[in-house]
Amino acid sequence: MRHFLIVVAAFLPAAAHSITVDWNDPQSVARGAGEVSPALAALKSQIAAARERVAIAGSLPNPMVMAGVQNQQIDLSIDRQMTMYMVGASQTLTRKSRREAQRGAAELEVRRLRSEFESQQAELEREVLFAYYEAAAAQSQAAATSDLATLTGDAVTASRARYEAGSAPQTDMIRSLLEQKGIEHQLLALQSRRKQAAAKLAALLHVAPDDIPKFALTHAAMHQRAVETTVNPESPAIAALQAEVEEAQQEIRLAQLALKPDINVEASYGLRPYEKDTISVVGRIELPYRKKTLIEPRVQEAIAHRDAAKQQIEVERQLLQQDIGVAAARRDEALAQIRLHENELVPAAKLGFESALASYQAGKETFESVLSSLRTYASLNIDYFDFLKQQMQAEADIAALRSGARQGAASAAATEMR
Repeated sequence: MRHFLIVVAAFLPAAAHSITVDWNDPQSVARGAGEVSPALAALKSQIAAARERVAIAGSLPNPMVMAGVQNQQIDLSIDRQMTMYMVGASQTLTRKSRREAQRGAAELEVRRLRSEFESQQAELEREVLFAYYEAAAAQSQAAATSDLATLTGDAVTASRARYEAGSAPQTDMIRSLLEQKGIEHQLLALQSRRKQAAAKLAALLHVAPDDIPKFALTHAAMHQRAVETTVNPESPAIAALQAEVEEAQQEIRLAQLALKPDINVEASYGLRPYEKDTISVVGRIELPYRKKTLIEPRVQEAIAHRDAAKQQIEVERQLLQQDIGVAAARRDEALAQIRLHENELVPAAKLGFESALASYQAGKETFESVLSSLRTYASLNIDYFDFLKQQMQAEADIAALRSGARQGAASAAATEMR
């Protein structure tokens, strides 16, 4: 039984992270990563903790109770006039205005954490989509390169036939075989790229790398739907900074309320065994005597923090607009390149290779022209899927920036490098 429980416990974490995603739908994959993200789970716990602090911030502190003996003689004898056994209680009466300010600050912290959660969620989903498109592009490029291997085989066959017929040197056949090996070399590199992207996806989704199926970018993935390229004024990235400004404003209010300190009330009952009992009621309040050294500097500090937070909002707006503009430019370039490759460059390169191969077989072209046209066709096929990936990643970047991401993918990469 003990061994059985150990085995069950070992599988519980895996079961807790099990998710179901549609691997042909990148958005489904991105949402699945969010469901199992430990960073997002930690933020959810922080939000729950912040909600509990709201109730604490608006409450009075607990009362204090006391009990003891006063004026007891050192020899433990009882002085009939002075020795007294007492019990009592005290309560600090926090002003309503202070409690409201503290509660408001706690509520703003909840709001800031919620915005932080949305920002991190947008950034995580973008990271997943980038890895997904990287893996899909590598898979598509590997498939296109495999097709090119067939064309390379045609070149090998043609060079061998002409060599055996004595109309071409042996170097043509050797070069064609080397080109064929070069295609295999390229395939290995693309397979490695796909595995690296799949490994990143596996880590983000808490699955084994072997559990990730193969998926590819298709020509149908290219689309020209309208994409909003302005900063979302309600972006969680800006909302989080706005919450910080309002928190700083609450700090100013709390600092100013120090001029109206809290009141402490204490009541006690004293029992004197041989005399009449006594009662005491005492009120305490802090005197804001050192206003210039204790209160005013705190107010000025809070004002400075608020002003700095306001400027940070403008910095964030500038950064978001900059990164959205960069992503939009990359998307526009990718769309133009995709149309050019799909409609003109790739068909022309394929036709050029077929023509060069036919002319070589007829003895009208050198083998160098065959290899040159083959390399051009191969390069354009690879570039096509690179631009398709660039378009999809740029759109994912724009969507993330409008949904709450604090900076674009390029800026985030530059920050990590520094």
